[in-house]
Amino acid sequence: MPDQTLPIPKVDHAIICGSATWGLRFPEDVAEPGVKLIQRDMAFATPFGVSDEWKLVELDGTITEDGRPRRVLVVFSHGNRLDEMDHSSQRRLYWVLREAGVGKILAMSTSGALNRAILESDFVISGDVIELTQTQFSLLPGRLRYDASGKQLMCPILSGVVEATARELWPAEQRVYGLSAGLVCAHCWGPRLQSPAEANAYRSLGADLINHSLAPEATLAREIGASFTSMTFITAVYANYFAPPQVGIIGNDRRLELAPIAGRIALNAVARFPAQADYLAPKLRSAQDPSHYAVR
Repeated sequence: MPDQTLPIPKVDHAIICGSATWGLRFPEDVAEPGVKLIQRDMAFATPFGVSDEWKLVELDGTITEDGRPRRVLVVFSHGNRLDEMDHSSQRRLYWVLREAGVGKILAMSTSGALNRAILESDFVISGDVIELTQTQFSLLPGRLRYDASGKQLMCPILSGVVEATARELWPAEQRVYGLSAGLVCAHCWGPRLQSPAEANAYRSLGADLINHSLAPEATLAREIGASFTSMTFITAVYANYFAPPQVGIIGNDRRLELAPIAGRIALNAVARFPAQADYLAPKLRSAQDPSHYAVR
């Protein structure tokens, strides 16, 4: 059993793994030069329970943007427990990231397309999110201390690096949609896949794709003052939601082929994130007037 008393390492970067790397030991199976696993099977105690399935990875200075070794916290499957479904897991995950001092986050996933023009195996960096539940489990210290802006939830600096890296590594026959495409990802709590009616409802609201993780992660990143971006690839096209019930919604028999490539993109992008840049995200969590809390 993992030691749950481990101190949380202080790092500036984190990778949140999801279905984009299921079936791989990430990063070990990617075998990317300059990437070293420092520790695996880490678990941390939080006020909301244990957060486990963490790894500590080091990126060698030969591949990083500033020429210095860069340590990265990596978590499996969006912080979900292996043997139970608990939507509050992301609050535990982000509590760990906040305590670690993480300022730059890359989340990986797969998604379903709600826009007919987005095809299976296309690579997408979402430009915005739709999350009507507004994240069930917040990390803000009460309602009266901070306002968390919904603008620019995806950091343009981090997103630009991910897009450039994907254009180098993603299969040439598939498209790469960057931030400038303005694609919107809707959130729907899993693990059940969306019904045909739900797919139509989110599409009518303006969503181009949908998954189970991106929107609450973007919101929690804003709440802890971290810069955030995401990367996903399409495993279900819009028509799949309306196929006969015996036809699976998730297609993409290339997923196991694409997962190592997605892993390479994530590792290389994080290595290339600028150490110093005009990151706006910390300013988009703004303190409220103290009187809102003190006068009552």
